[in-house]
Parts: sequence; structure tokens; C-alpha cells
Amino acid sequence: MSSARDVMKRMKELQERREAAFAPLASVMEQRESVRGEIARLLKEQEQRLAELDGPYRSAFSGALTGGWSAEELTALGAEEPARRGRPKASRNRPKKASSTLPGDGPTGPATAEIPAQADAEDSEAKVEPETVSA
Repeated sequence: MSSARDVMKRMKELQERREAAFAPLASVMEQRESVRGEIARLLKEQEQRLAELDGPYRSAFSGALTGGWSAEELTALGAEEPARRGRPKASRNRPKKASSTLPGDGPTGPATAEIPAQADAEDSEAKVEPETVSA
């Protein structure tokens, strides 16, 4: 039978071998992360360069239209119509109206909510129930 000291020594040897086997993987993982960072930086730079060409492209496309070309002819030749610039339509930027949280609100009209003080006052008055129409 092995002593506890021998078992611990063997366990440490096994762990050292496992760590040594992982070291190359850790190194490649670090290199890959570095390359991903470089790709992101280059992509951002190239997108900026492309954005800087939007104005001249828009002008050149407009010049071709003024020179007698139609947008369809230009796109058939491989030119893309320039992206729209300026402010988007107001309807896209307008915040949506706050919708009511009352059940029953909708095309037929707003639902009525009973306020406790009103309920007490109404209890003492005669109530008239609306007629129900069957379809």
C-alpha cells in the first residue's frame, strides 16, 4: 500500500503534466484573441474610410443622373443607389403615444375605471345597465 505522501507526490506529477499539456493551448488562445482585436480595429477603420466616401459617391451618382443616366441604368451597371442622408422621416423618430393600461381600451372607446369614491356614491343611486346586443 502507498503512503499518503506517495499518493500526493504522484498527484502533483500528474497535475504538472496536465498543466504542461495546456500551456500551448493557452498560448494559442491568447494569440487568437489578439488577432480578433486586430480584426475589429481594422474593420472599424475600413468602415470609416467607406463612410468618408459616401458624400463623393452621392455627388457622382447625382452627376450621372444629371448627365442623362437613369437610376435603373446605373444600378444595372453595378452602381448602388446612394444611401439616403439627412433626417429620417418624423414618424420614425416620434415616440409612440403612451397606451392606456385599462382593459377594454381600443377602437370602440376607452374603458371606464371605477374610482372607489365614485363607487360609494353610485351605490346610493339607481344604476342603469346597458343593453346587450346579440350578434
